[in-house]
Amino acid sequence: MKVELLAICDAATDIQGRLNILGVFEGIAAPKTPVTRDRCTLVTRMRFFKDEAGSHEMAIRFRNAKGVQMTPEMKAKFAVKISGNRKSVAVNMILNINQIKIPEFGEHEIALFLDETFQSSIPLIVARSVKNRVQGTMDN
Repeated sequence: MKVELLAICDAATDIQGRLNILGVFEGIAAPKTPVTRDRCTLVTRMRFFKDEAGSHEMAIRFRNAKGVQMTPEMKAKFAVKISGNRKSVAVNMILNINQIKIPEFGEHEIALFLDETFQSSIPLIVARSVKNRVQGTMDN
């Protein structure tokens, strides 16, 4: 299996295998902790090869710099089917998250596991917002 994409964003859709992503970000800013984001979406696109067809379980873990999990683990079970003479198939997974709470500031990690094996990760920076400045891309 190959992770082709792992991103956190404002929203995403999958329409007949076509992945649409809106507002990819890597950070959130807020005046105090815990930092709550009303809505966000985690998107992954994984490529599976013929010998990897079958049932799988994906897990997402939000971890701090020390590797400590900060939110409940999110899991999804799915089946991969590869038809005919195709060598591989891409599987899009969209996880909509409501009211996520990050307990501390810092550079954190969003880690992707497949069948309990680590596959990939991306950073999630949670910063303290500064008063009297123009709102930027990290502002919640």
